[in-house]
Amino acid sequence: MIENLWRGIAIISASEDGFKAGEIVKEKLKRFEIPVVHFKYKDADIETVWRCYDAIIFVMALEGVTRIICKYAKSKTEDPAIICIDDKINYVIPLLGGHWGANDIARDLSVILNSTPIITTAAELKGKLSVEKIANILVAKILNPENIVKINAVLLRDEYVCVDGVDINVTFPENIRINSEECNYIVSLRNDKEYKDKIVVWLKPLKISIGVGSKKDVKIDEIRDGIYKVLERLNLKRERIGIIASIREEVKKIADEINVKFRLVNEEEINNFTNPCLTPPSKTLIEVGLKGVAEISALIAGGINSKLILRKIAISRNSTIAVATYEGE
Repeated sequence: MIENLWRGIAIISASEDGFKAGEIVKEKLKRFEIPVVHFKYKDADIETVWRCYDAIIFVMALEGVTRIICKYAKSKTEDPAIICIDDKINYVIPLLGGHWGANDIARDLSVILNSTPIITTAAELKGKLSVEKIANILVAKILNPENIVKINAVLLRDEYVCVDGVDINVTFPENIRINSEECNYIVSLRNDKEYKDKIVVWLKPLKISIGVGSKKDVKIDEIRDGIYKVLERLNLKRERIGIIASIREEVKKIADEINVKFRLVNEEEINNFTNPCLTPPSKTLIEVGLKGVAEISALIAGGINSKLILRKIAISRNSTIAVATYEGE
């Protein structure tokens, strides 16, 4: 699970012992090649961190974490996974977003840190899949969350649930029927279907916008290979790409090859763009006067409601790729 937290993990610690523990956690997470930042609580902008990372690990007392997150929690479809770890790293407790990854993250962390996970949600205690996890796997938005509880109860009982309209390569448990409508309970990505007398959770597959940053002498083949490696990492098919954006006009060749839109961004657009979730620019970017390229390009191309899901990664010595999701047509 941890290796799929492409928007990164924020660690927030309170005490001196907590900071030392947070640094240990940060060091242990380096091998997963995902962004990990560590803030002291007094320096952390919690509201921004809440919006910008897939998961937040608080290294402090559970009571304190509970008081903090009460100010920011909105809904299970919007909030990040919240995990609490004590200063001695004895226990790992998922506090918010259990079905949305917090339980899996806690389990992974407990193995990495040789700690004890404290899991309390029924589905995860029994090792069952949840609607929220299905939506996350399928890179989709839940449109009617009021039906989640009904289908999660069915999954908990190991009864059959159909997942209709799956467009990625994924393996589900035996009680999940793929691309079928024979069940009484359905999770559907097909808005052209009607399911008479069925309980349905509707999902909207999200499109992705790909931002490419590169030096002038980069080879197009490197970028093309990088895009396909990113798709494989995200477990998505090429059809999910809605638009590719870059400061380099040559990248349009790749967009034309796979028949998607291309968005040419310029330096002025990049430096006028603001988003609190952007990765700080590298020394090289600062030297050339740019605040970023790949992430900003992906977000500009995706539009006002786009959301960064894969922070910039190097695909070669000369280029980077970032990915955002947006609600396509």
